[in-house]
Amino acid sequence: METLAYTHLTAIYEEPTDLKTLDFELKLFKNLNRSKLPAKASMRFLSLTLALIVMGISSSAFALERGNSGSQVSTLQRNLTIAGYYNGPVTGFYGSLTQDAVTRFQRANGLTPDGIAGSRTLASLEGRGGPITGGGFSNVTLKRGNSGTSITRLQQALTNYGYYNGPITGYFGKLTESAVIKFQRANGLVADGIVGQRTKAALAAD
Repeated sequence: METLAYTHLTAIYEEPTDLKTLDFELKLFKNLNRSKLPAKASMRFLSLTLALIVMGISSSAFALERGNSGSQVSTLQRNLTIAGYYNGPVTGFYGSLTQDAVTRFQRANGLTPDGIAGSRTLASLEGRGGPITGGGFSNVTLKRGNSGTSITRLQQALTNYGYYNGPITGYFGKLTESAVIKFQRANGLVADGIVGQRTKAALAAD
């Protein structure tokens, strides 16, 4: 699947960009020759134009869309899960479930609902919860008996990593505690079932 995604990306980003850029550069130099601008003005204009071209290509390259795969897609799926728009498995492949989740997120946040996770969509998504970090869980130690949004995010994270298969309740019960212990053992942490800063950091690094 990654090979297909790479081929797809090559077809989209390399060929059209090269042709458009080349055509634009040819027209640009023709115009510069005709207008006979002063040397300093020409250099400034050329630098600005090249900067705009690079920015345009960079913006396109950072966009994630259906057919893509890799760690960036996994991060996108996790962030959509945290924000409450994605309830599928974290596969690292941008399929129809991920596209639908992105579209719903975009509609809810006043973005163009095209199902493509560009820079604006990714920035808005990170503002809604972002990657699973200590900030996502708050700085409070989480343990059995706790409840709230931090527990919901914890359960979602443990589900994504394959350690929790119970319902997402927002309550830290026996099932959540067992999942935390399994995660801690697998990551060389003290397996006490309590989510402190080291456990949060391990969750963020996974």
